[in-house]
Amino acid sequence: MMNLCEMDGARTRFLKKAGAFALAVSVLFLAGCRENTPEKGEVQQSRPDLQGRLFMVDTLGGERYAVIRSIVGADTLEKVFVLRDSGAFAEGKALPNALAGAMVLRTPLQRVAVLSSAQIGYMLRLGLEDRIIAVGAGKYIADPALYAKATAGQIAEVSPDGMNVDYEKLIALKPDLVMTFATGGSQDDYDRMEKLGIPVMLTSEWQETSVADKAGWLKLYGALFGKEALADSMLQKFSRIGDEMSLKVSLCVRTRETQEMNKAAQEKWKSCQGRKVLAGMSYSGVWYAPGGRSYTADLIKKAGGCYLWASDTTREQRLTIEDVMALADSADIWINPGMFGTPEEILAAEPRAAYIRAFKDKKVFQNDGRKGPGGGNDFFESAVARPMELIWNLNHLILADYNFYADTTGDEDKSLLKLTPGVPVQPAADQSVSAPSQDTAKKPISAEPAFEWYHNIF
Repeated sequence: MMNLCEMDGARTRFLKKAGAFALAVSVLFLAGCRENTPEKGEVQQSRPDLQGRLFMVDTLGGERYAVIRSIVGADTLEKVFVLRDSGAFAEGKALPNALAGAMVLRTPLQRVAVLSSAQIGYMLRLGLEDRIIAVGAGKYIADPALYAKATAGQIAEVSPDGMNVDYEKLIALKPDLVMTFATGGSQDDYDRMEKLGIPVMLTSEWQETSVADKAGWLKLYGALFGKEALADSMLQKFSRIGDEMSLKVSLCVRTRETQEMNKAAQEKWKSCQGRKVLAGMSYSGVWYAPGGRSYTADLIKKAGGCYLWASDTTREQRLTIEDVMALADSADIWINPGMFGTPEEILAAEPRAAYIRAFKDKKVFQNDGRKGPGGGNDFFESAVARPMELIWNLNHLILADYNFYADTTGDEDKSLLKLTPGVPVQPAADQSVSAPSQDTAKKPISAEPAFEWYHNIF
């Protein structure tokens, strides 16, 4: 489950009524957004290309704007949004030529409807829960406080069944913006919303192929809601240690002998000769696995593992079960075994899984360790906006039998401790660093349960 809910076409009954009030709806939403055209005789300015990125926030001709690209089937949609404060919005000045046709939003946004789990996760990370006036289906919300609001009717549900959007209800809410997504399937709803004059933004964070890029969407939410400085500080903190996190973990032991051992481990990590990680699951004889150019592959690498298909150049793969069984003895770790949460469920779906080394060694890790009151998986909600905690969580499981001790000797390691909840050993400045007790060494690095999305199903 990649997103909070999926949408399909509007109901036939509503289509018959839509024509009668579509014009009125369009006028209604002009109070929250508008499209502008440039003034005649204006000097042409060029807007920078996205250069392979899925979104960008920038400034051109004195206008703050965002560009978002979504890959929808065989098509690529690119939408431009100009972000103006109340004064500039009311003034209604024409846009630069390069931003012609963009949707103009009055920011910071105050009232939004969010229809995916990741969108909720970014907003909660920036403390914006009070700006959410509607969600798709409340049952999928993992955050207990927001779930309670949906249950109590304090925020609206515009797609309670997770399939069909109640457009009349959405229109009546008069949101500043509706944030949704598109997959290229029949359940996409953005086109209908646009025709009804509803201000809509497609986000495509789920199409990102790296942990850093997916977390980077915090910048967009910061720009939309007046929290850009906070978002930037979070991303800067992650960038300082993100690519080196697994290396730093392996270097956290403070005896000379183990330091030498960790140098060898470091070399193995660089050449990807460490612990081999399998991902995916078999359905009807076909093994569906992330490609080597995928978010999961990048997460495995950053967490210190070696993905079995790291050299692959696609985002997703379909393999035969025979292809996978040929590598069965190479798999030290197995993550994301489809929708299954117990060994029994896995064997019922694919009995041959019993021969996979990771299964025999009881090292199968699912990402549903934190669920909401209604069963919503928090991995798709808060984990997208907490890259450091996610990497630490998976790193601890992949390298579970390594001895992780806190290193307090250098500034970088000290900053790492601050970013990581629950690091067990922090000796006082006047104490020499010694190996901790066995009990301490066994404690998980990410001792805060809220950050333990991945867990062992055995």
